[in-house]
Amino acid sequence: MSIFNIFKKKSPNNELHAAIKALEKTEILMMPQENASVKHPGASKIGGKPYLPADFEWPTFTSTDDDTTRHLSFFCQINLTEVKPYDNEGMLPDRGTLYFFYECESSCWGFYLQDPGAARVFWYDTTDLLNCVPLEIPADIAEEYVIPEIALQFKARKSYPKFEEFEVYSDLEPDWEEYDEVLEKLGVNIDEDPEEHKLLGYADIIQNEMLTECERTSRGLYCGDPESYRNTPKDVEADIAKHAADWVLLLQLSTITKGDFEWMFGDCGMLYFYIRKEDLAAMRFDKASFSVQCG
Repeated sequence: MSIFNIFKKKSPNNELHAAIKALEKTEILMMPQENASVKHPGASKIGGKPYLPADFEWPTFTSTDDDTTRHLSFFCQINLTEVKPYDNEGMLPDRGTLYFFYECESSCWGFYLQDPGAARVFWYDTTDLLNCVPLEIPADIAEEYVIPEIALQFKARKSYPKFEEFEVYSDLEPDWEEYDEVLEKLGVNIDEDPEEHKLLGYADIIQNEMLTECERTSRGLYCGDPESYRNTPKDVEADIAKHAADWVLLLQLSTITKGDFEWMFGDCGMLYFYIRKEDLAAMRFDKASFSVQCG
C-alpha cells in the first residue's frame, strides 16, 4: 500500500451518499428586506396587517393554563404567485395566499394534546384582490406580540434532511460524523448555525425530528414524555413510524427582528409548520401541525 493511501481521507459511504442525494428537495429561503417597503398589501411579507377578505374571522386560542381566550398574532403571508418560480417540485398551490398565525402569550410547543389551535394556517384565493382589505390588528394583542411589517425576497436552494431526521426515510444507520461528511460533499455548510425563515425543504432541527411527533399528535397521542411512547402499543408505533414520512415542512420561522423589535421563539428557537403531502396537494391547510423548538 502506498504511504499516500495511509493518509488519504476516507471517502464517504457510497450507499449513504446515494440515499441522501435521493432525498434532495428544494427549500425556498424567505429573506427579510428590513429597509424595503412592501410593494402592495397582498405581497409576501412578515407581520404588519394581513390582506384578507373583510369578513375573515381572526383566529383565537383558549389557553388551558389560565382559561383565557386570546387572538393569535399574525406572523406572515405568502403570495403563492410570487414563490411559484422557486417551487421546483410544484408542492405549493400556484395561486392564492397563505397566512400563518401563532398565539404568543401561551407560547405552546405543539406536542401537547391541548395545543392545536395555538397556531393556524389559512389559504385564500386572492386572485380578485378587490375582495380583500388590510385587516386591523385586534386591540387585545399586546404590543410586544404585534409583528412589524417586513418585506421579503425569495431564493431557491437545495435541501437535505438533518441527521436526526434521516432515520425516518432510510434503514441505514450512519454515525453523525459520516453523515456530516456526505452533507459537506453535497455542498452543505455544516458549521453554519442557520437562523432562517423558509418554505418547504427540510427543517433546521434544534432538538429532535418532528415528523413522528406530527403523526402522533394527529392521532390524538401525547408526545410530551417518554412514558407516552412506552404506553403506545407496538403495532401502533410501527404504523406511526411508517407514516411519519408522509409529513413535509411547510414553513419555518426563526427570530424576527426589525429596528428595536425582536421576537424570539423561546431561547433562539424556531416555529415549524408541517402538513401531510396529500393534505398539501388538496390544499387542506386546516390539517397542518406545528412545533416549536429552542436551544
